[in-house]
Amino acid sequence: MMDRPNPFRRIPAVLRSFGFKQWFLLILNIVLLLAMAASLFGVRRMGHTLESLTAARRFGGEGEIRFAQLACYLPVDQGKTVEDIYTFRQSLEAKLVEQSLEAPENGSLIIDAYSASASVTVRSDSGGSATVKAVGVGGDFFYFHPLFLRSGSYIRDDDLMDDLVVLDEETAWRLFGGTELAGLTMTINDQPFVVAGVITREDDFASKRAYSGDGGIFLSFSALSRLNEDITITSYELVMPDPITGYAKSVVQDTFPIGDGDVVENSSRYSLSHLLEVAGSFGERSMRTNGVIYPYWENAARLTEDYAALLLVLSVLFALWPLLSALVIAIRYIRRTYRYVKATVPVKVDEAMEKRKEERLEREYEKKAKGE
Repeated sequence: MMDRPNPFRRIPAVLRSFGFKQWFLLILNIVLLLAMAASLFGVRRMGHTLESLTAARRFGGEGEIRFAQLACYLPVDQGKTVEDIYTFRQSLEAKLVEQSLEAPENGSLIIDAYSASASVTVRSDSGGSATVKAVGVGGDFFYFHPLFLRSGSYIRDDDLMDDLVVLDEETAWRLFGGTELAGLTMTINDQPFVVAGVITREDDFASKRAYSGDGGIFLSFSALSRLNEDITITSYELVMPDPITGYAKSVVQDTFPIGDGDVVENSSRYSLSHLLEVAGSFGERSMRTNGVIYPYWENAARLTEDYAALLLVLSVLFALWPLLSALVIAIRYIRRTYRYVKATVPVKVDEAMEKRKEERLEREYEKKAKGE
């Protein structure tokens, strides 16, 4: 049996025949392909930068139901109240029942959180004071934003009192000179509070860029409402079932009136289609005309989104020349094959016809010879 020809055996000979131009084009294509791979890796890395965008995956676990994580950002003059949030929860549960989506026993298909922010003056009993940004939170805020606890505990909706506060590490050092502060007292706008815990801010590059203030604190939304009667909810986040792509976002848009606000589906921020949309509106994204002031975690998400879109565009640009080179080589091979076939096939056909003619004549001759 004859050995099957191996085209790869010709590669060393072909490489030895390369001149400067061929070597240059080969190295250029390899470099561009490596750059494309690095860019695509960067896109993937951007999609795994922020822990605050993983709530849907953590909440869904290994279950069969697909979940989506969404966020609603409202203009400062169109904020919501806690009663609005309760009303929306009821409407949302009714929508899920209509779709035959029922929560498991002792479980839930929805988890949400809301927040607002304001500047406050904080003071410790030891005399330290500062003006910081206070975030008033409700629902399962720290599920969506699992900030690392240095000490103590988070605040929760079911706390008996709403006079608990969580400090970030910078504020803790400025007020108390340390981080083991659980149980210590302080004042916020001259109102007494108790330190529940101390957290460390996210250490990813995007959050560091987005959160550039002088420290901050977290307290319950009800407590912040007491300190500032004009405060309203401007950020609402939730995880809910998304059995069909886009279902969760459409339900929120139809059920939760946001006025001039924005609804963002965090679960699909780094999908190919969305990143192409981001790249298409790259210049317009920096213009905000609807009165929405994003919290720092959304600004961080938008930064990684912009980088991911830019890296995706770069990966496409890096791939163009190798694809063009492969197309040119393929066309040359096809043309060469066509010319070979065009020149060879007629000859082969003529040879075959001539051979058949000779065989026929030979058979006729043999028949005549036998007849004689």
